[in-house]
Formats: sequence, C-alpha cells, structure tokens
Amino acid sequence: MSEYTIQDVFVKYGDEYIKNNHLSKEQWKAFNAIRNCGTKNLGYHICTCKECGEEYFGYNSCRNRHCPMCQKYAREKWIDNESKYLLDSKYFHIITTIPCELNEIVFHNKKICYDILFKSTSESILTLANDPKWLGAKVGITSILHTWGQTMEFHPHIHSIVTGGGLNNNKWVSCDKDYIFKVQVLGSLFKKKFLCYLKHEHNNLFLKESLKNFKAFNKFLQPLYSKTWITYIEPPKGSVENVVEYVGRYSFRVAISNERIKDINDGCVTFEYKDYKDNSKIKEMTITANEFIRRFMLHVLPENFTKIKHYGILSNKNKKNNIRFCRFLISKIITNEFINETKRIFNKFKCEKCGSFNFDYRFVYNLNRT
Repeated sequence: MSEYTIQDVFVKYGDEYIKNNHLSKEQWKAFNAIRNCGTKNLGYHICTCKECGEEYFGYNSCRNRHCPMCQKYAREKWIDNESKYLLDSKYFHIITTIPCELNEIVFHNKKICYDILFKSTSESILTLANDPKWLGAKVGITSILHTWGQTMEFHPHIHSIVTGGGLNNNKWVSCDKDYIFKVQVLGSLFKKKFLCYLKHEHNNLFLKESLKNFKAFNKFLQPLYSKTWITYIEPPKGSVENVVEYVGRYSFRVAISNERIKDINDGCVTFEYKDYKDNSKIKEMTITANEFIRRFMLHVLPENFTKIKHYGILSNKNKKNNIRFCRFLISKIITNEFINETKRIFNKFKCEKCGSFNFDYRFVYNLNRT
C-alpha cells in the first residue's frame, strides 16, 4: 500500500492550485469530495454489531466516482450485480481510440463527444458482428469510457467487453475463432461513424473561431479519414468467471491510483507509469504538484454522465430476458446446466470481537462528534 494518496496531494497543494486555476462545477465537486473524504468535514458514522453490540466509529467517505479511496466498494457491488448476466461464452476485449488531433474539440465538448464515442463504438461492433461474413449474430457489449493515458494526459478511448457469440433467429451462434472480426475493418468503420456524427453536431459544438464555419471544420477533419485510427481486439483468455472481475477493474479505475504515487515533496509529485513505447517498462515521472492536479482534473466527467453502458443482447431494456434465453440455448450446445454463483461480502467492517459482518449504521452529518 502506498504511503501517499491523491488526497495528500490535494490537501498539501490544493489551495495554491485553486488560487491560480478555474474549476468547473463538476471539478469543484470532485476536488472537495476527495480532499474531505474520510475526514470530520463529511461527518461520521457509528456501526453497531448486531451480534455482540460492539460499536465502531468512523468518518464518512465521499463516495465520489473520481475518488480512488471510494472505488473498491462500488466495484465489488457492481461486480456482484453483473455476475448475474455472465454467459458461458468467449469474451473479447476491444479498444477504440480517437486520434490526438481531436482531443481539444473533445475536451471542450465532453458530453457530446463522449456520447459520440460510445455510439460509434457500439454501432461499429454490432454492425460487424451481425454481418454473416464475420459472426452473423447480435452480440452483447459492455463499454467503459476512459479518458487518460499512463501519464494522466487527456486520451479518450473506450474499452468494450464483447460476447464471443450472439443471437440469430432465436439460435445461439458461437465464435469459433480467436477474433470476432478483423481489427482493420473495425477501425475503418469506427472512424467513419465517429467523424460523421461529429460533423452532424457541428452547430452544437463549442469551437475556436477558425472552426465555426462548417467548410473550415470539414477541411480540418478531412486528413483524419486517411489516418489509421488505433483499435485493438484482444483474444479471449481466462475463464468466463474471471471476465466480470476483469471488467470491474476497468470500470472503476480513476486517472491514477494511490499505489502509483511515490513521493509528494518539494512542490512535486513522483508517480509510476507504464511506458508502452518501451516494452511496457515501469518508469517514474516527476511533475509539479500544480501540473499533477491539472492532469487529474482533466478526467472529471460531466455531471450525471454514465461511463458504463450496455448494448445488444446486454442492453438494459431486455437484458434479463435475453440472458435467460441465451443460457437456455447455450446449455443445449455446451452443457446440461450452466450455473454461475458469485458470493461476495460488501461490508466494509468486520467485528473484531465476534467476527460478524452484520451491522446497524447511524450516520451523523456534522463537523463534530457528539
């Protein structure tokens, strides 16, 4: 466990940062939540063991989705729920990324562009998977938005976990290859869809003066059609039971974990990163605390924006019925019975006296314990 946390950086250097930088409403909310998480400023709670009556006192957590200290519990809860929808199937990991030339536009139009990123990714995967040339079936997709690279620079991309099989005319079609479709084909279709939707939103985008004219905007985008957009398809690996754990790790990451922070002295922050350009070697980077906070704040999501979305047979509208039907079909092909049970304990506290996880909670939202 790291000696330093993001909260330490915010507490030690946050006041200086906010004096010299403007924060949006969402950034203010995340900044204050992380800085006050687990302190008296958010009040306290008393946990009473239902078995032996032992009482425990603790300060409240912020529960902000950008706070690394609050993500473990949220992740476990999400994993437990999503385990109910696992199929006895292969799963592919697909990454779709936009070129850096679009970063400025995306940053100033986050909600619109993130929606386009989700839409163009999901439509591309569903279209290709449904093509008889490839799988010829409707697959299930869980997509997760990430906006950062290893050094916390702005790098929007989507991680999608895709079922290696799908429905076609009430039959389960299973993928018997280590790829669901060619990655080059995905990249080309994704590129066309993203740029098409971006052009369609031109009048709703906040743009610099030189791009407000549609012809100038179109001219700016034109070279991106001939550029190769980076997409990646990772073949299935591991057991089906590990898939939801794998997705959960991606789903509840923040721009940087506390474990990667190595030092916060002398007005600077040193952290670890993986250098993919140098055989994924682990290296250290030192930047000013001001720059560290700036980079972290780049990744605060728009208010009420959903960063995990489901499509195809996993779309929320018919998810339960689709999964029930798919399991019935798969059981006829693969096994006589498919049962997946995931038992997890969500309680943050275990009674030191009797070992029980069964607690009553009383929350007090004031600055002082009474």
